[in-house]
Amino acid sequence: MTNREERQKQIETAALDLLREKGYRSTSMLQIAKKAKASNQTLYAWYGNKQTLFKSIIERNGALVRRHLQDALSASSNPLSALETLGPLLLGYACGEQAIIISRAAVTDASETGLLGEAVEEVARDTVVPLIKSLMERLEKSGDFTFGSDAQDAAETYVALLFGELQIRLARGNIAPLNDDAINKRAARAFALTCRLFASDP
Repeated sequence: MTNREERQKQIETAALDLLREKGYRSTSMLQIAKKAKASNQTLYAWYGNKQTLFKSIIERNGALVRRHLQDALSASSNPLSALETLGPLLLGYACGEQAIIISRAAVTDASETGLLGEAVEEVARDTVVPLIKSLMERLEKSGDFTFGSDAQDAAETYVALLFGELQIRLARGNIAPLNDDAINKRAARAFALTCRLFASDP
């Protein structure tokens, strides 16, 4: 890791700490700079503004999630087992404290720039869904699943069954974060419904 990458990590950690403590609107670039012991000029030179700083955090987290999901998928030679394993992993990320505070920031920013919401959607569209689509293609090739539509639709159906409006409800504080038992139950339900919809031999 270069000095700049290490410094960016420190700045982004400070930004997330302030986001957790103060909320999105009350967190400023100056406060982040002070907490990270960095100059305000450095923050603006590297990130431009608060929105692009948090967008960078979302993109960095998206890359991390992608690596973890790829590892999980490649670890199982059985695509059906891989799909079953995937649900709790995805929900674990979505229900983590960091994901929730980022989602809350995105909801708040929706009335300002909408940049954070777009970044969160990009992670789902460009990182999560393509991996699930690839897994769905493996499931069809293995003969486990048969699609009346295509693998993209099947992947999006699975994501909808797994998440529904969970992330929005968590961000708004309508429900408490899910514990491990709730995560496993929700993942098992999405897996069972997906199998019911697409299994070659129900």
